[in-house]
Amino acid sequence: MTRTPGDPDAARVAKAAEDYWQLLAAHEPEIRSRAGLPVERLPTRSHAEVTNRAARLRQIVEQVADLDRAQLSGADADTLNSLVFLTDSASGEADHFWLTPAATPYQTYELSRYRSTVFAAHHFASAFDVTRYLDLAAQYARRFHALAATLHGQRTRGILIARPALGSAISTIKALRESAAETLNVNGARLTELDIAAVGRLTGGIAHLLDREVVPAIERVLAIIDSADYADRAPAGVGLSIYPGGEEAYRFMVRRDTSLDISPEELHRLGLEQCQQLGERMRGIRSVLGFNVDEPEFRNILKAQSHLYASSPAEIEERYSSYMSQVEPLIGDYFGVLPSARYGVTRMEESLESGLTFGYYELPTPTQQLGRYRYNAANPAESSLLSAAALIYHELVPGHHLQLARQLENTELPPFRRYPLDFTAFIEGWAEYASGLGWEMGLYENPWDAYGRLSNERFTAARLALDTALNCGWWTEEEALAFMRRNMSESETQLRSELLRYATDRPAQALSYRTGFLAITRMSAEAESRAGGHFKIREFHDAILSAGALPLTALDSRLTRELWPFGR
Repeated sequence: MTRTPGDPDAARVAKAAEDYWQLLAAHEPEIRSRAGLPVERLPTRSHAEVTNRAARLRQIVEQVADLDRAQLSGADADTLNSLVFLTDSASGEADHFWLTPAATPYQTYELSRYRSTVFAAHHFASAFDVTRYLDLAAQYARRFHALAATLHGQRTRGILIARPALGSAISTIKALRESAAETLNVNGARLTELDIAAVGRLTGGIAHLLDREVVPAIERVLAIIDSADYADRAPAGVGLSIYPGGEEAYRFMVRRDTSLDISPEELHRLGLEQCQQLGERMRGIRSVLGFNVDEPEFRNILKAQSHLYASSPAEIEERYSSYMSQVEPLIGDYFGVLPSARYGVTRMEESLESGLTFGYYELPTPTQQLGRYRYNAANPAESSLLSAAALIYHELVPGHHLQLARQLENTELPPFRRYPLDFTAFIEGWAEYASGLGWEMGLYENPWDAYGRLSNERFTAARLALDTALNCGWWTEEEALAFMRRNMSESETQLRSELLRYATDRPAQALSYRTGFLAITRMSAEAESRAGGHFKIREFHDAILSAGALPLTALDSRLTRELWPFGR
């Protein structure tokens, strides 16, 4: 349904969207950075802040709760569906705050990101900019004080970081302490617009804050987790179910991160089935490669394939670039609208490499008009590039970069939908679906690349079984590792790092990859079946991408609205 200008319901939706944007922009430095806005406030992520934010969002959505979504325009229905989902998620996060990991590597990742998104991006043109920078540095210290308060509150409730994950958490916080001066200190080349007095106040203020506030705040966190008492009380097991109320919290996280009404039991069963099916397909590719052996023996063969390993970061980048050159001539056949931002690959900050198993996609910003895959190059001799093709198609084009950069450039969307931090199942599901398009595009004709893609698919399918079994208490750590060794090709170091990610760091998040992939694949098959000879893959992709990321249930509604006319 199309609304006419001045429609009161559309105006109410627009007002709610704007109110949420103001709330989001006030709390999220990453969002402000993406939008080209100056960062003025750092969140504390405290219990009070999370609870207050959830209450404010409920107030915003109550303004439009009486609207009939079936009577709204498509764009307004998408916006309202998104707001309702975000409200439910925020309420659940407040309800289960104390069971959410706080000091683990993925949870503290944004603190290391502040170096580039907040402090290095700060522009100095006047004495006021010096004042604002020093205030942000003081807020950085307050964030660590809030983290210490959260850890203390968790400890009093019997919720401590599991012993197997404690070492990586301590190492991550220590790395933040060691890099604090590098994070806050300002290169003189950035200060040419300031007078001598302002420069002196800045450098002296930074030194004072580092010595009196920032480092002591980080030390306060370490005093809690890096102590004999904490280690003695830390649970030996992993997974949310070991804590009081943990399974209930996990079931909420499953709904939030999949944006589907699906149970851990169903996801676990699906993961086991998918692993078996993909394992059979992988056996067929081994035969094509001339190795009629079982998988354990083939893994030893893989280790001997020198062409699957790199000796340097430059060689890793060269491999990724070669795959991008294969996909680029084909993109126009599958997508009608492409982002204008360029893309590339860059090594991630070395201080992050020990805590993050793999790399991540970094969006373009107003000052950095390049979408980048930031890869982990800590141990190239141990990290196989077997899945390099599947990985780079997931991370860049036609995956994350094509979807997220296009969304960022879509000025028809309300601001809160242009710069999302949510809707993980859509974002990761799209990237997996896009990587899977490589089969149709002929990008996996090389059987090594085909095996790598299947291996990557099984990796994401195995997460469905692993994440659920670990957090619901169905498998021990050793049982999970045995399953991982059977169904994942990564090194032992990577497997153990991944296990801790699922069970101690970001429970349920890893479910989003395969659930999103399966949902979008299903939607594509349904659209093609209904449209018959009228089906055009470019139109399907435009219907998926033109509204930006959505909860998967909202995406289903959108496609019903947008695509079924294709078959008439």
